[in-house]
Amino acid sequence: MSMQEGLEILERVAGAGGKILRAEGDRAGASVGVLALTFDVGRVVIAPSDDGLAIAAVEARDALPDGLGSLDEEEPWWRLLGQPLTAAWPGGVEEGVGASGLGKLMIVKMRFREETENPRIVRLEATGSAIRVSLDDA
Repeated sequence: MSMQEGLEILERVAGAGGKILRAEGDRAGASVGVLALTFDVGRVVIAPSDDGLAIAAVEARDALPDGLGSLDEEEPWWRLLGQPLTAAWPGGVEEGVGASGLGKLMIVKMRFREETENPRIVRLEATGSAIRVSLDDA
């Protein structure tokens, strides 16, 4: 899946006003190997790949990867449950002008709540075989 196709999945969730209901990962903490986000409009699985972050829509709950546990009480997810995804975009592009990594989706930023409603921006960064999850300043 291309960088653009992965972003389009998140943009469709944002366009539908999808509210995050659940976050799951293969391990707890600031880094996960696989991240599954359940919205009221569908499910998205994000995993590291050779090309950065691979983002895929998943139709049924039983199609999610095995071994996932709840991250609902982990930072930053507990702050976001029930909030709508309002935007998603590639991050780090401003630092990468002219760099060879520009065709890869290494960082994704997702904004929950509108800009006028105290938004929270989650940063997902591919770090080899893991995804680092952090809350950016809005």
